[in-house]
Amino acid sequence: MRNTLKLGLFLLLIAGIAGLGIAYVNELTQPLIAAQQEEEQLASLKEVYAEAENVVDESEQYLDENTGSIVTQVKVAYQGDDPVGVIYLVEPDGYSGKIQLMAGFDIATKKMTGIKVLSQTETPGLGSNAQESFFTERFKGKTVEKPLEIVKKEPVDDNQVLAITSATITSKAVANGVNAAREHFMENFLQ
Repeated sequence: MRNTLKLGLFLLLIAGIAGLGIAYVNELTQPLIAAQQEEEQLASLKEVYAEAENVVDESEQYLDENTGSIVTQVKVAYQGDDPVGVIYLVEPDGYSGKIQLMAGFDIATKKMTGIKVLSQTETPGLGSNAQESFFTERFKGKTVEKPLEIVKKEPVDDNQVLAITSATITSKAVANGVNAAREHFMENFLQ
């Protein structure tokens, strides 16, 4: 009995020391991780809307807590004091979970400036191809006049986007996210 108690206390001591060590390392690396995430997000913003001099998060002004929309952030791109574009963070449901992506729109041309998939848990080699440039480039320059439509054959209309082969659900999820951003853009920035 006494040996069992000694062993239990020893294991408790070791687990406590290990836990404190992990907490200390986490505390040290947390600012570095946050800075790296901020840097990656800035790079993504530039990729989605390259002409922006300054990007301001205006989610509080443009999003209502009760909407339940898949649009989670609204960032307005400025050149000087003039708003020139809008970048949305949207999270549609994909085949295997949420897909987090950014979609950019130009106010003057009423066209998409691009999309960037930030995170996804889709099937490797199929749905995960949604983050590849061959798919994301298909959205660039699309007009906001009509909702995007995913097609399995070569697109014939400006609002059609060719699906990823064997990943139609993921392709439609990305289009649903972009369409939610497009609707918000039209309601709030094109009046």
